[in-house]
Amino acid sequence: MSDVAATMMALQFGDSFFPSGAVSFSWGLEGLTESGVIADPDAVRSFVIGQLYARWGQFDRAVLVAAHRTMMSLENVAAIDDQVEIQTPSAELRSGSRRMGEAMLSVFNRLGIGEVSAYRGMMKQGLAHGHLAPMQGMLWGRAGLSERDAVALSAHTFCTGLLGAGIRLGCLAHIDAQRILIEARGEAASLAELPVPPLAELSSYGIEAEIAIMQHVNNNTRVFAN
Repeated sequence: MSDVAATMMALQFGDSFFPSGAVSFSWGLEGLTESGVIADPDAVRSFVIGQLYARWGQFDRAVLVAAHRTMMSLENVAAIDDQVEIQTPSAELRSGSRRMGEAMLSVFNRLGIGEVSAYRGMMKQGLAHGHLAPMQGMLWGRAGLSERDAVALSAHTFCTGLLGAGIRLGCLAHIDAQRILIEARGEAASLAELPVPPLAELSSYGIEAEIAIMQHVNNNTRVFAN
């Protein structure tokens, strides 16, 4: 695949136009907004950068890379998928991750990219979960993206998902989001240069966001699923 084709593919998969299901989730941002913890662009910025370090850099990135490296072995991907299930204590986070991963699988299957119908069959049999990060690694890898491009795309969609939620919640304007994204891009690039944590050392720490997500499920007027 040429560099131009690979770049265009990454742009396609990372565009809000791509039906990934990301617009349905705020990953705790809505709950924190309702409680008054987050109310302005500076607070959103702190949340996004904090989640990059607390979640993406030490957990999602490692899972994605591991799945990318073993993309052709469905059994190995399923084992990584199972580890994500075990190490995600919040039921709401597990549900959101599975729903987004399943949405990705469905879209790739309908587009005929990566021959992923067999993994969907494993999920239907209860042999796999379909969590987002391992699905990103497997699907983007099978589509032809390099590990480096998959990591960059993961960081980009992680940040834009949170920033898009912030815009819909009225915490910031589009220009604010672009300024934050520029800073977040630099932070993500620095994190991407660090050694990838082995799966035996996965860690994530986002207590405030996870509590907000768990409390959010009781809100009948919520905009987002979590």
